Amino acid sequence: MAISGGTLFIGGSFTSVQDRSGQARARTRLAAIDVATCDLTSWTAAADGEVLALAVSGGTVYVGGSFTTVGGSARSSIAALSASSAQVQSFNPGINKPVRALAASSSTLYAGGDFTKVGGASRAKLAAFSLSGGALSSGWQPKANGKVNTLALSADGGRVYAGGLFTTLNGQSAYPYLGAVDPATGKNDAGFNPHSLFPVLDVVADSRGVYVGQAGSGGHLILFNTDGTLKRSVYQLDGDVQAVAVDGDSVFGGGHFTNYCVGNTGAGAPFKCDKNLQRRKLVEVSMSSGAVTSWAPVLDSPFGVLAATVDPSTHALWVGGDFTHVSGQAVAHLARFNAR
Repeated sequence: MAISGGTLFIGGSFTSVQDRSGQARARTRLAAIDVATCDLTSWTAAADGEVLALAVSGGTVYVGGSFTTVGGSARSSIAALSASSAQVQSFNPGINKPVRALAASSSTLYAGGDFTKVGGASRAKLAAFSLSGGALSSGWQPKANGKVNTLALSADGGRVYAGGLFTTLNGQSAYPYLGAVDPATGKNDAGFNPHSLFPVLDVVADSRGVYVGQAGSGGHLILFNTDGTLKRSVYQLDGDVQAVAVDGDSVFGGGHFTNYCVGNTGAGAPFKCDKNLQRRKLVEVSMSSGAVTSWAPVLDSPFGVLAATVDPSTHALWVGGDFTHVSGQAVAHLARFNAR
């Protein structure tokens, strides 16, 4: 999901979206919603494979995934669409395996995923493109030895954070699963050294810190300072934390967990907390106090929340996933929660 200019752009594996009148409208893996009214817009371009990442820059929506065509045009794993009309743009670098993460600065589009080739050039799971002309950056070639699931830019634009399944970054084992690289050179930024213990599924960042969702040994929501030290103790859940969003004092984690483990203890496979606090797929943490808040919507799905974002204008939280009910109400796969 990505919000820009009052529009929520969504991607995934869906083939229709039900509008507010209750009618199912054909939308093949890409759609857009007016955030003020929740109306489905006419914006759409069919993708023939799953959409895994979105980023918006100016009047362009960048799309990453496992597709080979978008809007009827051949596009391998990455494409660019007009934010107003969904017309497919000329940007067509051709990537040989899925793109799972996208992040855009004022001048550059960064991509991460499973890939090893961009056009005829070798790239080890990470690549960058000029936003002005779409050219592949020859100078930005960081190397991850495993899948990159997520990318985020620091608030000042001086870092690109990358998280995933890799255990080395640029050949260095000091950055398992999570690290930061220079946005111009791709070299490791030694000023951020979190030493993550488990695979990373989502990362967001602001001027105060870096916020991470993890898999493995249950799942974890982690709040880091910008140097990689812990801002708060690790929040242990009994399932993966797959999506993270931040708004003011609130850090939201979404995933397929059903409980927060009070005291951060538990064990087993599947993981079981020693002491449970029920949190059905969503949890909110207060950054200032460190406490898990009383906010506790109940989502009814096995895989839970897969994506989350906050509308910067209204501070509403949007979440997407495989749920069909929220706290007993029929809400299929996409939900909006008003500002906390």
